[in-house]
Amino acid sequence: MRSHSLPALLFRGRLPLVIGGLLLFMALNDRSFFIPENLLNIVSYSSMNGLLAIGMTMLKISREFDISIGSNLVLSGVVGVLAANHFGPAAGIALGGASGAVMGLINGWLVAKANVNSFIATLGSMVIFQGIAFALTDMKPVACERVGFQTLGGGEWLGLPSPILCFAGVTGLIWFLLKSTRVGKYAYAIGGNLRGCRNLGIAVDRWRIGYFVICGLCASFAGVILASKLGAASATFGENVALVVIAAIVLGGVPLSGGAGSVPGVVGAILLLGLIDSMTIYLNVFGYYQNLFWALLLIGVVVLDALYARRVNRRIELAELLRLKRESQTAAPAEVKG
Repeated sequence: MRSHSLPALLFRGRLPLVIGGLLLFMALNDRSFFIPENLLNIVSYSSMNGLLAIGMTMLKISREFDISIGSNLVLSGVVGVLAANHFGPAAGIALGGASGAVMGLINGWLVAKANVNSFIATLGSMVIFQGIAFALTDMKPVACERVGFQTLGGGEWLGLPSPILCFAGVTGLIWFLLKSTRVGKYAYAIGGNLRGCRNLGIAVDRWRIGYFVICGLCASFAGVILASKLGAASATFGENVALVVIAAIVLGGVPLSGGAGSVPGVVGAILLLGLIDSMTIYLNVFGYYQNLFWALLLIGVVVLDALYARRVNRRIELAELLRLKRESQTAAPAEVKG
């Protein structure tokens, strides 16, 4: 049962409240922040992290996560650029995307079949994928020589930058999968009670591997779009991106324990983080403070979620105790009468 108390309403509406407060702050300090070009750039910039976060949302709901997505992003971009230079733009996009599926498959096998903790498994694969990217590029940026490849990330459709449209399309697809298909139903079920799903005969390992593949595909799609937009790929593009993505997912309402969460919440969190990034530029805040902020924000959100969950659990326990007390009081007169 949902609580309608003021603290509960404020907690559930924290993202709109924070975004509204930040926009009000900027309106009072620098109204040039609201020019359409800047707002469009915020959404376009957020789309790259958004693709990563949306892809990991389903995985996190199933109680797993992938910290190798940054290395997946850069390696997919490198593969896409090299393939585009040698075989053409279409091959670059296809092979770049396929490489992410392979990386997701490797992570999924390590977790589901080899029973390696997802943090350890993806930490190891993160180093391996980045090492491969460094080896393929000789630790130097690789430029794309095909103009057609740059259309995917640098073009415009319907007056909007293509990264925004790609992000919207992937978001809609993941939202549909979570809300209306067995893919989403099993993600929530596995995240909520993995052992119970096994007892019901659900192919848990297969589904978990599938969620890693979906996460890898989204990361590789983001990597190819980023390489296309910049016209180059580098093994250093994905540094610290996992921290931002995990912060967005948790801030968006997906608990670390899995089993709950929604796509709209994660989208709101991604837009909030993009807004904060843009504000730091306008306010001349040094870039290296951003990592400190992401870490503090992630810790703060986890602490708040834990405190809120504890409060809710206490109310549930109290309600259960009151129910048992009423039942005992009702049963006592009947026993005396008997």
